[in-house]
Amino acid sequence: MSAQDQILHYVHKIEDAQVELPALTWAHFLNDGYINYLPAILPVLLSQLNIPIALVGSLILALQGFGSILQPFIGRQADRIGGHKFILVGLSLSAIGASFIGLAPNYWMLIALLVVAGLGNALFHPQALASARSVSHNQAGLKMSVFLVGGELGRGVWPSVAGLLVMWLGLHSLWLFAIPGALTLLLLNRFTPQLEAETPKKVQAAWSSQRGPILSLISFVSLRGMVMFGVVTFVPLIWHDHGGSLIGGASLISVMLVVGILGNLTGGALADRIGRRPILVGSSILSAAFLLMYLYAQGFWLWISLGLLGIAVFSTAPVTMLIGQDLFPKSRSMGSGIALGVGNALGAVAVFGLGFVAASYGVQAPLWWLVGFALLGLPFAFLLPEQGEKTQD
Repeated sequence: MSAQDQILHYVHKIEDAQVELPALTWAHFLNDGYINYLPAILPVLLSQLNIPIALVGSLILALQGFGSILQPFIGRQADRIGGHKFILVGLSLSAIGASFIGLAPNYWMLIALLVVAGLGNALFHPQALASARSVSHNQAGLKMSVFLVGGELGRGVWPSVAGLLVMWLGLHSLWLFAIPGALTLLLLNRFTPQLEAETPKKVQAAWSSQRGPILSLISFVSLRGMVMFGVVTFVPLIWHDHGGSLIGGASLISVMLVVGILGNLTGGALADRIGRRPILVGSSILSAAFLLMYLYAQGFWLWISLGLLGIAVFSTAPVTMLIGQDLFPKSRSMGSGIALGVGNALGAVAVFGLGFVAASYGVQAPLWWLVGFALLGLPFAFLLPEQGEKTQD
């Protein structure tokens, strides 16, 4: 290779590096938007398909549970294969499943489409998270936060967009969401980093020597998932039960998730400065406090309390992700799958049970349970390793 070719080669590498993180962040925005707009349209969906409220948790379980529990295994395979195919296939399935739920003629077809979307979500996240870490050569906490902000912004914006679209054009119009996904696949194919294939030799050793921190991580993120999924599922239903509009309920979710971006950014940056444990402990206490605030709030304070709750809940997302990847430094996709997927799966299972609580004791009753779930995260926060503490290399 000539000197000129070498220079051009490095110039292209620099240009790609500048685009890779924004491209991954945009893909994360789309993927998490696909997976999280369902609660905003639940009142219409339940009414149109005659689904009882006791089964509302089964929809969240189909969307978040079955695929999420597979994320560690998918992450292991993604590490072995390398490349970026899991990201592309994952986003494709998320788009297909989530964009056509408005055309489902019955409950079981709806479940099938939600499972497809959930599987796409499970394929996308482990390798995408490992790719984001691979381009974060310094300030890992801050750059992981930037990537995660794409997902949180998708969670926040899409419920309101979906609510407006359904109000204007009906449920069948949700197929329009497939268009940005199709266009983004072309971008990803060019600008997503190609990860090297690995054969993790120390994964089993990490499971043995780090069993306590791994179980503490799973417990903490599961409790966080219960709070997050529980709030975004039942808040719109409570709003609708009190006579509120579809877009009003969607806006409550959007405020929580969009304002929660501040927690994502500050959580990662503060963890780089003051350590991870204070973020985890503070999040557990403040999540319970702001959820209580919402339960007693009225009027404008409903939005204020949910915004503060979003900051508290999502401040731990970059922290737990980095802990998962540090516990499995030779298999970061699998570590990402454990930090995200298992917690989401167990959180979705809890919401399935809370659907029956709502049917028996009223639609607001599950939120009181969630206050306790938030506080249960405290002991696990103290058991998780701080940055720099010994983990399996």
